[in-house]
Amino acid sequence: PRTHVNDSMSQDLVMYDLPLSWARSEVDVPRLRMLRLSLSRKVWIPCADVPKTWSFSRIFNELLKPMPHGFLLQGCNPNLARFLMVQGGQVAQVGIEAVLPLAGREKGSLVELARRGGRWGQVIELSPHETHRRQMAALWEQTAHGRKPQLQCAFRTDFDAHVRGFALEGEDGRWWGALTLSLMKPGYWHTELLLRRQDAPVGVMEALILAVKARLRDEGARWLSLGTVPFVEMADAVPGVRCRWPWEAACRGRAIAWIGRRLRFSFEYQGLYRFKQKFQPQWQPLYLCGWPDLPWRILPDLSWHSRHLHLVGYAALQRVRRPGL
Repeated sequence: PRTHVNDSMSQDLVMYDLPLSWARSEVDVPRLRMLRLSLSRKVWIPCADVPKTWSFSRIFNELLKPMPHGFLLQGCNPNLARFLMVQGGQVAQVGIEAVLPLAGREKGSLVELARRGGRWGQVIELSPHETHRRQMAALWEQTAHGRKPQLQCAFRTDFDAHVRGFALEGEDGRWWGALTLSLMKPGYWHTELLLRRQDAPVGVMEALILAVKARLRDEGARWLSLGTVPFVEMADAVPGVRCRWPWEAACRGRAIAWIGRRLRFSFEYQGLYRFKQKFQPQWQPLYLCGWPDLPWRILPDLSWHSRHLHLVGYAALQRVRRPGL
């Protein structure tokens, strides 16, 4: 993809930008979910609950910068990547984000697909009580990838009070699909979980997403992020982030993308891209950001702690057992 999000979004409420899966919520002080990486010794912060009034620069100065061995953030948009580079950090592009402007019109083929899926039930908003949490967990197991090792820390997997949930529920009470959303900044919602029952009819996820778009638009929101597609590169939006020499930080992103493409048998990122592309999103690059540096040691660190290495091992074993896969 070659399109970036438009300038109105790039300039809109920049002070409120956060990494993906960092959510604005009703907390008094930021609650950072920290994971110490064994090789690089950096603190990885994949998720956080952040007060609505705290800017990222305040979080950086008061909570992140004092960390003795530095920190690692994923899912940073170009604004955050530029900010951290100015502060002396290093960044590498590792994927792209699909962002839907809620004011846009849908193409006819997508509306027709959603209409077909919508015949199988109605979209309901979920409260995070125990019954719905159990149903969400059961739906996850009924997806096409439910029995595989699951990625950890790539997004919020919990259905709790800090996210909103929606499901397309059939007449018999079964959920054909569900999603959860976190609020990154005013008017900007990010998709965390996106689950489809393996035997779901055609169009149910399109019906679910378009219904959620309409709900958010009626509430006054402006943007819905469908989340990350990893290992896909696009024209860089941050000046100076180019891979020229192997020892430069920017080359970490190229290495991650290259490795991801070679291991696509373990994670079908191309299918994920095609699914999100049908909604005609605006694409923007996403960065892995390290402060004060981004050493090569983070690659095995992230592969292990995110359980991507477990997923690769599982997929490789399945290929040995069933060579046609």
